[in-house]
Parts: sequence; C-alpha cells; structure tokens
Amino acid sequence: MHPFPVRFAGARRAATLAALALVASLTACGGGGSTAANGSPDAPAPGPNPNPNPNPNPTPTPGFNFTLDTSRVIVWQGQQATVQVAVQRDAGFTDAINFAVDSLPAGATAAALSVAAGSNTGTLTLQAAASAPHSLPTSVAVKASATGTAGATQALTLTVRGAAGDIDTSFGGGTLVTPGGLTDDYVRGVAVQADGKAVVVGHGVFSAASGTDFMLVRHLRDGGLDPSFGTGGKVATAFGNGGGSDEAQAVAVQPDGKILVAGASDQGATGYDFALARYNADGTLDATFGTNGRITTSFGNGADRAYALVVQPDGKIVVGGDSNQGANGNDFALARYNANGTLDTTFGNGGKVLTPIGANGASESIYSLALQTVAGATRIVAVGGEGDFIAAAYRADGTLDASFGTAGVVKGLFGTVVGAARGVVVTATNNLVLAGHRDHDFAAVRLLPDGSLDTTFGTGGRAVHVLSANNWDEATALVQQADGKLLLGGWVYTGNSSSANTALMRLNVDGSADATFGPGGARITAVAAGTRTDQGCALALQPDERVPTVRVLQAGEASGNSDLDVVLMRHWL
Repeated sequence: MHPFPVRFAGARRAATLAALALVASLTACGGGGSTAANGSPDAPAPGPNPNPNPNPNPTPTPGFNFTLDTSRVIVWQGQQATVQVAVQRDAGFTDAINFAVDSLPAGATAAALSVAAGSNTGTLTLQAAASAPHSLPTSVAVKASATGTAGATQALTLTVRGAAGDIDTSFGGGTLVTPGGLTDDYVRGVAVQADGKAVVVGHGVFSAASGTDFMLVRHLRDGGLDPSFGTGGKVATAFGNGGGSDEAQAVAVQPDGKILVAGASDQGATGYDFALARYNADGTLDATFGTNGRITTSFGNGADRAYALVVQPDGKIVVGGDSNQGANGNDFALARYNANGTLDTTFGNGGKVLTPIGANGASESIYSLALQTVAGATRIVAVGGEGDFIAAAYRADGTLDASFGTAGVVKGLFGTVVGAARGVVVTATNNLVLAGHRDHDFAAVRLLPDGSLDTTFGTGGRAVHVLSANNWDEATALVQQADGKLLLGGWVYTGNSSSANTALMRLNVDGSADATFGPGGARITAVAAGTRTDQGCALALQPDERVPTVRVLQAGEASGNSDLDVVLMRHWL
C-alpha cells in the first residue's frame, strides 16, 4: 500500500470540485471575472458548448467531376451505342467511381460502368431491345458516385430509332390520317418550316355550296395538328368565283416564315388560271401580297394550271405548270412574281413565259423547278413532260439557255410515250437528277450541266427500278439527302388491282437501289385497310437538331371508310 499517492489524488479531486463550484456560482449570478477576447471586462464569458462538434455530418467534398463526349446519342433498335466518359479528379482523390443512368426511354438500358481507382476514362454503353419503341428525344441523367463524395450528374439526350426506311412511330404513331374537307381530300405538296412543323397542301370540298378550295393542314414537329394554325390546324381558301374549283399543287416556306401555295383556280371566262396565295405563320392570308393574299394569272382563254413553285434568293417567286394553247396542246408555262405578288415584268413577256416543246398537240407540263448556278449565273430548271422526261433551262430574264441541251431543251430521255419527270434536284457536283416514271416504273436520270446524260449514273445515265413486276408503280416526288442519296416517293399497285399502296425508295449516288433501306431499297406501306387505296404524293426532309438526324416526311392520301383523307408519315433515314 502506498497511502501518499492516494491522499494526493484525493486532495487534487477536492480542489477540482471546488473550482467547478466556483465557476458554477459565478455563471448562475451572471457575473464573471474573465476578460472577453476583445478586452472588454463587461463581455459575458462564453457558456459551455452543448455540442462539442458543431457539424457532426459534414457535406462530402466533391472529389471529382466528369464530362461526356456528346450530349446527344442515338440507339438503333436491337443495337448499342457508346458514350465516352472523362473524369476530372480533385487533388488526392483516387477512389473508384460508379456510373448509372436514370429515366431511360422504354426498352433502353445502360450497362454498369465503374471507372477504376486512379483511372480517368470509361465507356458508357447504352442499348435498346429489338422491340424497344421508337422514342422522341428523351433527357436522361448520367449519375456518378463514389464513397465519401457528393457525386456528380450530367444530362444526356437519348433517342431510340428504327432501321432506315422504317416508319417512325414516335411521330404520333408513325402515320397520321386527317380528314380535311367534307368529301375526298387530294394531297399534292408538303414543306417543313424552320421550327420543324410540316405544312401539307392540296384541295378538298369545305362547303356543300362550293367546289374545291385550297386546303392547308399543319402538323406539329412530332405529329398532331397544330392548334395555332387556322382552325384546329386547318385552313381552306377560295379564290372567289362562286362554286368554281381551286386546286393547290405546291407549297414553299419563305425565309421569313410566310407560306406560299400555288395551284389553279377556275376563273370562269378564262377557265383555269394560275393561282398563288401567301399566308402568315398563323394561317391567315397575307394582306400585303396580291389582292388580300391571292393572285390569279391567265396565259389566255385555255386552261392554265400551276404544279411547281420555287423561291429565288432575291425573294422573287417562280411558278411553273402548263397552258393549253389550243391546237398546239399544253405548253410549258412559267410566271415570276415580285415579293409583293405583282408580276415581274423583267421576266419573259410581262412576267410570263410559254415554251412549246412538242408538236401535233403534244401535252407538256412542268411538275418541278430547281435553281442551278452555271458559270456564275443562276438559271431556272423546269422538268416534267407527258409521255417522256423533258427538261428546260431558263436564264434570269426568262429566255431559254442555249448552253443546255438543244436550244435550252432536253427531251426524249427514255424514248417512251408513257412517262414524266415529277421531281428535280441539283447535286453537290452541280448535276441534275430528274425522277418520275417510265412506262409506269420508278425512273431517274442524271444530267451534266450542259444537259447531256451522266453515264456514271445507272445504265448510261438512266436508272429504272421495278417495284411491281406485273403492275404499275410511279414516283411522284424526289428529295436528296446531304450524302447525295436520293429518295423517290410515290405509289405501287398491289397484285392485279388498281388499289395502290404508298411507296418510298432510296437510291445510292450511282442510281442503284440502296439495299440498306427497306427490302431491296424500297418500303411499301398499306395505309388504307383491305383493298382501299392510298398513295404517296410529296416528300420533304425534316431536320431535327435534338436527335440529331434528318428524317423524311411523306404526304399523301388514303381511303378511309368512304372518302380520301390527308396522310402524313415519317420515315427514319
């Protein structure tokens, strides 16, 4: 036993208790003899801290961040796509990082990803089941986490798409059928606005007391009628001749968003005349154009019908079609208008040009127009025909360009008596591609700038594709992709009937069928049920910066229970 240490410890404990009692007494009386940190003898002494750790759950430090090599990704059905991940680590942080993806569209999944300790890169793999529904651009969250950190999140837009040629079912189900007028609706053109909305034009009956009127139907970018346009997305326009017929055939959207529609109107004494209308973005007629938004132009007492429309860079408007000149038959007819709708008197004869091409009452109609620059000068190329392909090139003043073909005209391209060119595009090499039908088969030709055949296309410059071995098929529209591939839209008769289905075909740059697009390069779609008929009439490319991709819209008509209705479908490219 060692009593001395024990007595010492007891004395020390007693002294400590006495000191604590003194502090407690001073605190209870509100006094204190200590001096505050600022030196003031009157400042209260700090009380005891009830929580010796003021932040028992501190927020984890970030530790890292990350970036993705893209903000938009497309995943094909039944395939996968990858996104590269780059990690930026804070000094001293070396732990492993795990990645997950939230809010994926139906049928899409993301493989687990862990960026190993000390590593700074990884590959995120996204995949879609073969049966995954097509999706609109979907915002998903890529989330990264690591022990003891706050984690990080990046946004990614993901789209599940179908194969080239497939109908895009994210477009309101893929195929939109809309009754326009009271009876049959005839569709002739489609154009896409800068905001992705689609304007379909044609004609239909909107009053029991009148004939047909111009018909416009506007759809939202991803399907559905646009309620901000006309009445519930539809507009009907009469040209004011009682029960006369008005037929819209072509549409173009100006850079300012105004909409031009060309066609024909029965004007009584002069018969059918060229008809042109301009609309504001909401579907109302533009009162600054022509007479209350409308213009009619006569080439004589015969029937004049417009089928094509193009807007020049200077804002002038060129309309093409045909004019019946009696014994001479139908001739190529062009009219050019100033931006306010008045005829441009610097073009042809007071703004109008007639070009007789065939003899003995031949019928020639302009069905499509394009602008082509050759030797620094822009010329107007008009294509069409009736019996065979015909092309004519015009200078800015309306005279034929003698450097093209024979005195400005190329004809007899297939040597047939059944056929016509229905579309024309200018290629990246400044050649011309014309497409339509030859003897009721899809057909295309490519011309050099001088109008001669480009023998590197098809067979000697011509390409013919038979969609129905025992029946008719015709291309009625043509557009060109950025990579030079060609899309021909139209119809094909089924079996031995005259009931048509909608057809879309893609050609490679050399004119061969693109085997990556549908079976054998073509996609045939039965829109109407059973033996009812439907047909594609017009095409327009629809860029979409959200996806990013370009798809094609095909407009046409289909037989419903009794009448033809407006059809619009979207295809993947």
